[in-house]
Amino acid sequence: MAEQKKTAAKKAAPKKPKAEKPAVLTGAVPEWSNPTAIGKLLGKSVRRIQQLTQDGVLETEIPPGGGARKYRTCETIQRYIAHVEQKAQETGERGRTAELNLKKLEAEVKLKESQGQLASIRADIAEGRYIETETATEQLAEFMDTFKSFAMNIPSRVAGTVGNYTDAATARAIERATRKELEDMLALFVAAAIVEPAEVGSGEKVSRKKV
Repeated sequence: MAEQKKTAAKKAAPKKPKAEKPAVLTGAVPEWSNPTAIGKLLGKSVRRIQQLTQDGVLETEIPPGGGARKYRTCETIQRYIAHVEQKAQETGERGRTAELNLKKLEAEVKLKESQGQLASIRADIAEGRYIETETATEQLAEFMDTFKSFAMNIPSRVAGTVGNYTDAATARAIERATRKELEDMLALFVAAAIVEPAEVGSGEKVSRKKV
């Protein structure tokens, strides 16, 4: 009785679905194919296959047994792959050519800008707007000496003026403080006005406006 129940339970239990086996391509590739078959192999429409044929990318032949023109399957696939690789190479070359042309254009623009600046400088020199560096340096030194003499007389003048309103010790303290501040400021001014040889070479021009 127990065995009969076990047998009935086994029959009532659902059967496990069998695992599907992966699809396996069998058979040899046909030597000849029509446009529809070639289109499926390449993932293209029949119209596209016909267009590639008209462009000379793909070729058809009459099979040995006669009949309608067809494509040699393997040869057609190889021709299409070669066509795609060639197009990719041409695209890359066009990209490189475009990049080179862009760099060439940028270089030409910079050259024209430099030529324009050079022409402007030459025009300024011809009109006498520039002088030699040595002359500019001498004029600057003369100006600095004159200005320094004038500036260093200011403390004594200030002391003389305030002396009428305060005692002598305070007036002298004001004079010393004013002189010290002027000396510090002049030292900084002179240091900033010095032109080093590395900054301006021999024979270079200096604008009159800066002197």
